[in-house]
Amino acid sequence: MVTANIRFLANRLMADLTCKNSELYNNLQEIGILTPPNIITLDNARTLQIHLVPDDEAGELICSIVNSKKDTLGNVQRLCRYVYCMNDQNKAAFLERIANGEIKTVQQGIKLAEKMREQKNISR
Repeated sequence: MVTANIRFLANRLMADLTCKNSELYNNLQEIGILTPPNIITLDNARTLQIHLVPDDEAGELICSIVNSKKDTLGNVQRLCRYVYCMNDQNKAAFLERIANGEIKTVQQGIKLAEKMREQKNISR
């Protein structure tokens, strides 16, 4: 889906953003980043640079709604994780909504994914 190429000073990390929140946080700590992912913006500061690399069509769609000045690494990871955990039918519908422009921001994507998740749990 999406891989984050993260460089902090002389350290590098390739993080698959479909991983669990705790896994991403631990991997960041291993290269010296103590800031929680939900606070780290994607706007490529001097000491911390983050480049998102889509691995497939779903990743390209998700990257298309990312705003590097406003979105955080944690929110992008959260959205990727939600999409990754969807069944094929919901994933296709969700990605179609991004492609059609119904979902324009990462925050909108997270809210819709959470709503879909709640409906799935209610229907059980």
